[in-house]
Amino acid sequence: MGTTSFLLQKHDILHTDSQDVIREHVTHYLCPHRMRLFDGPRLASRLSAVSFDQLAIIELQYGANVEIDPVEESNVYLFRITLEGQGTIVYADRQVSMIQGGVTVTSPCQRALIQTSPNCHNIIVRVPRHRLEQRLSCRLEQRIDLPIIFDHYFPEHYPGTVFLLDTIKYFARLTDSLHQQNAPRQQIKLMEDYLYDSLLGLFINNYSQRLSGNPSPLPHYVKNAKTLIDQNLKQSIELETLASMVGVSKRTLQYGFQQFVGLPPKAYFTQQRMKSVHQALINAPRGHRVTDVIMQHGINSPGHFSAQYKEVYGVTPVQTLQSNREHTIDNELTNVLL
Repeated sequence: MGTTSFLLQKHDILHTDSQDVIREHVTHYLCPHRMRLFDGPRLASRLSAVSFDQLAIIELQYGANVEIDPVEESNVYLFRITLEGQGTIVYADRQVSMIQGGVTVTSPCQRALIQTSPNCHNIIVRVPRHRLEQRLSCRLEQRIDLPIIFDHYFPEHYPGTVFLLDTIKYFARLTDSLHQQNAPRQQIKLMEDYLYDSLLGLFINNYSQRLSGNPSPLPHYVKNAKTLIDQNLKQSIELETLASMVGVSKRTLQYGFQQFVGLPPKAYFTQQRMKSVHQALINAPRGHRVTDVIMQHGINSPGHFSAQYKEVYGVTPVQTLQSNREHTIDNELTNVLL
């Protein structure tokens, strides 16, 4: 057995050396399949799992040399992160290696044999084919004419790989609270739809080019983080704190902003504060000074801010205030801010 601890250890289902028992449980949580054992260590399987409405996440290690052959009616996509060990996915025309840290994707429309070594330790997201196709049709606003086919392998540092692992951890943390609160089915469905949209957008597939013209709505954590930033323009929130407040890792938050907003969180904060200052200068009451506006926005380096402001608007803050001739200019600050 491997040495990596199970991420879903709070959701352990079984430890077994029975081929029939592990096959039965994997069939239940993933898909129907045939299972073949090769020479080597005896079977010593461990399985953990969390499930929602139609989505399931399982963590699996067989502890033996095993070949899995999903049956043809297995209408699920399997997104597999290899946490430890190695394995091979054998297609009719190629072989794809399962490498530690990477993601492999198997599609129901492409038959594949999955071979794992004794220490191969995977965490797998099961996505029903019909739900993924429904989300794709919704995104494209039309019926799809071909099955969805994903690229077979994505390396460890691919943005989608980072997102998937962080999302699995997030979903696992939510599982207990959702069940304890008896969360309504609609809430769980919204979470699943968010994941399906993200998988379609982040992992390259035969519809990626068409989807690029139909961006998905903001993920909940990006939307919540944007709101927090917009409500706290007088004082920036540290990235680590912001990520904690919306329930994701720093990397996921940074990537989410870059993917859906087009800017990192810090740059978004700077942009929004700049807009707020600009609007405040335009609407400043009689007698208001540039200093007043800048201090109200928590800016401690007026000279540096003025240079940034001019890059964006082509004029300095003082010149913006001067454009309204009813305002009085603070001449003492002009030399600092110009």
